[in-house]
Amino acid sequence: MLTQLIHRGVIVPDPPPPRGLVLTVCGEPLALAPKAEEMALAWARKQGTPYVEDRAFVRNFLADFAQALGKEARLSETDVDWSAALRIVEAERQAKDRLTADERKALAAERKMQRAALREEYGYAVVDGERVALGNYIAEPGGIFMGRGQHPLRGRWKEGARHEDICLNLSPDAPRPAGGWGEIVWQPDSLWVTRWQDQLSGRMKYVWLGDTAGIKQQREARKFDKAHDLHAQLEAVRAQIERDLAEGDARRRMLATACTLIDALCLRVGDEKDPDEADTVGATTLRPEHVKLHPSGRAEFKFLGKDSVLWHKTLDLPDAVRQNLEELIRTARPSSASSNGDRSHPTRDLPQVFPDISSRNVNVYLSGILPGLTAKVFRTHHATIAVRESLEQSGVEAGDADYKKWEAASVANLEAAVLCNHIRQAPATWPQSKQRFRERQEKADARLQACREQVKACREVLSAMRLEAREKRESASPDKRKQVKARYEVRIEAAERRLAKAEAQLAAARPAVGKIKAEASIAAKKRTWNLGTSLKSYIDPRVFHRWGQQVEYDALERYYPNALRQKFAWVRDEE
Repeated sequence: MLTQLIHRGVIVPDPPPPRGLVLTVCGEPLALAPKAEEMALAWARKQGTPYVEDRAFVRNFLADFAQALGKEARLSETDVDWSAALRIVEAERQAKDRLTADERKALAAERKMQRAALREEYGYAVVDGERVALGNYIAEPGGIFMGRGQHPLRGRWKEGARHEDICLNLSPDAPRPAGGWGEIVWQPDSLWVTRWQDQLSGRMKYVWLGDTAGIKQQREARKFDKAHDLHAQLEAVRAQIERDLAEGDARRRMLATACTLIDALCLRVGDEKDPDEADTVGATTLRPEHVKLHPSGRAEFKFLGKDSVLWHKTLDLPDAVRQNLEELIRTARPSSASSNGDRSHPTRDLPQVFPDISSRNVNVYLSGILPGLTAKVFRTHHATIAVRESLEQSGVEAGDADYKKWEAASVANLEAAVLCNHIRQAPATWPQSKQRFRERQEKADARLQACREQVKACREVLSAMRLEAREKRESASPDKRKQVKARYEVRIEAAERRLAKAEAQLAAARPAVGKIKAEASIAAKKRTWNLGTSLKSYIDPRVFHRWGQQVEYDALERYYPNALRQKFAWVRDEE
């Protein structure tokens, strides 16, 4: 619990200055109010992107734009002549293109200096006498909501927060920041600094203490400790769940069945989403169409998970789980929440495999078996174990090149991403990236071959010179042999130096080739997988750190990005 929290609030961006934009709407010129003008220019900046080809995106935006114009009737794209807005956006782009390299550099330096000044003023808080960074210090401005996947609100206009919308969390001894803030409270058991309600989704938005704050570091360590505790008790936990699969109480059987799927498939629990989010699914929100029980005994699960990512896995189920699923699918019904008039989750009007089972029910059930155990702890545990086993099986040793250690770490991280189904769309630029890797590989191979030839040539020259020196000494008269020897010693030493230099270049060229091959291989493997989510949230960093100590590789410093090095600074502190 905090005893002190002092900060300056959050920066609320001013809306852009009005330009006096006039658009032709339904055949008539219309001077736009500032909000409608901001919306029109935001829409103009989206032209040429896939978003404007999305019918739902276009329909949602035009509905909000019509409201901003004060029109009751719906608008179509052809009802609005966007030419004036497009000209402004094109002029902005041309002005940016006309900038010289020095002008771009100067503007970048100026923006960097401004950001540093704002960060110094707003980006820190005093927490129990210690100055710590904040996770963010700027409220999101208004803009078109992009959403993820098939989010039903994509294209809607999202209003930015105003001062009067924002609540500050400040200790009683903190000076009150200037501004017409909506509310000031003191919640010492919370780590948020400011919060406000998103006017589009209704969700609360927060500014949190940064990851380097001591109290957050402690909580992060405890999160992974829970996964460690599960590892020690995993067989006992599974044994209890297995017993409950045959429990006489139908609800307990249902909970045990859901938890078996969470354990076996690394599923998210499923209902931690908002009413207007896309129809994504987890363990507790599975519907009969998401599960196919094959006669062979295998079960197939296919649905859209978080962020509308396709989840498609098959596995063999224990008999008790299969029997329970067959019964649950046969008797599937909507959640009683929808029958009671709760429309917060429209899909609950549809039959549910686990009706009336929520994430809270699952976590209460699990914590009854092992205190502190939740559905997420399973994912954390399984991802961490996958990484540990991959690193152990990598065969990497202390004497290996660093790129081999980086490659082993990347492969282990990929194992966790695949396990957690962190799929992403392959970058559109992958063909170009692949070509660049090929070109780098060709250059590195050519350099390696050139170095080999150089070493061979230097060795041949040195060998020939030594042979020539021996022949000259033997043919020289006794009184001149010393002079011949001295003359050739100088030449031989120079040839030896050239050979040593060529061998050093060859030694440097060999790992360069291996490094490029490793980078290309990992880039190809991970192009459709998001490795960052598992690295940030599910893999215990102590596994990478301890493996790194064994193979003389500072994994936290060499593999983790800077933001995560700060987030996991507690790993070194534990030592």
